Amino acid sequence: MTSGLGTWNEAEPGVRFTREGRSMDVSYGAGDWPTALRQVWHIRDGESRQQEIETVLEEPLSLHINGERVAILMRLPGMEKELAAGFCVSEGLVGSFSDILIVHHCGQGLPSPGSETSEEEGESRNRVEVTIRPGALRPEARLDVVRLIRAGCGAVDVDRADLALEPVKDGTMVDLRTISGLGSSMRAGQRLHQRAGGVHGAALFDAGGGLVVVCEDVGRHNAVDKALGYCLLRGISLRGKLLLCSGRLTYEMVTKTIRLGIPLLASISAPTTLSVQLAERFNVTLIGYLRGHRMTIYSHPERIRMPCPEV
Repeated sequence: MTSGLGTWNEAEPGVRFTREGRSMDVSYGAGDWPTALRQVWHIRDGESRQQEIETVLEEPLSLHINGERVAILMRLPGMEKELAAGFCVSEGLVGSFSDILIVHHCGQGLPSPGSETSEEEGESRNRVEVTIRPGALRPEARLDVVRLIRAGCGAVDVDRADLALEPVKDGTMVDLRTISGLGSSMRAGQRLHQRAGGVHGAALFDAGGGLVVVCEDVGRHNAVDKALGYCLLRGISLRGKLLLCSGRLTYEMVTKTIRLGIPLLASISAPTTLSVQLAERFNVTLIGYLRGHRMTIYSHPERIRMPCPEV
C-alpha cells in the first residue's frame, strides 16, 4: 500500500491485527523472524548441556526529522515507519499526526539468515527519515521531566508542574469483563515472545475488546509506539481505544497515552507513583496487575462498568 506517508507491506511480518471486522493473523515467514542463532550452555543440577537457541535482534534506529537526527532508538528490527510515527507524536515532537508529511524507511527489512550485511546496508536499514511541516518540530516537548523537577524544587510535583499536556476528554465506558479478557488476547498475538522470549508486547483494543493490533519489541516504549504508529499510518482512530502493555507503567508511558487521547491504559505489571499522579491529573484510567479477572484500578474508575451484583 502506498500513500503520501510512504509505502508499507499490508502483511507486515510479526503483526497481528484486525481489519474491517475480520481477524487477521500475519505470522513471520520462513527466515523472517528477527532472531539470530546462538550456542549456549544450559546448566542444571551441576550438569552442562550445549544447545543452539534463538535470541532476538536489537539494533539502533537513527530517527531524522527534516534532515536532522533527533533520536537513536534501540529496537527490534521491523515496523520502523510505525515506530517513527508513533514516537514523533507520542513524545510530542510534533503537535499532531497531521504535521507529518512523509515517513521513509531507508532499508528493506531483515538480512537473510546466515548472510553478511555490508556497513552501508546496515546503516540504511537502521535509518528513518521523517519530513514534517515547516516549523512543526517541538523539541521542547521532551523537557517535561525538567519542568517536573523544577516545580518540586528537586522533588517531583505533578500538580504544580506546567506540562504541555491536555486532559483526556474521551469518556468511553468499558465493561469489567471486557478488560478481564484483554491479557489473553494480547498473549495470543505475542508470537515472537512465545518463540524466543526477550520482548515486550503492546496491544490496542476497541471498547468492546476487539483486537486492533499487537506489537512486540525489546523496549516496552517501542512496542507502544509501534502500535500507535500502526494506527496513525493507517488512519485508524484512537478514540475509544484501550492500550495494554506487558511492562511497568512509568511517567513516559502515561504521557504517550495522554498525547494520543487514549482513555484507558493497563498493564500486567505495576505503575509507578508518578504515573498514577499523571493519570489522575490528566483523566486517564490506569490499571495495573491485570491478570485474568484480577486487576488494580489506580485512577478514574468511573470509566469501568461494573457487573450488577447477583440478588
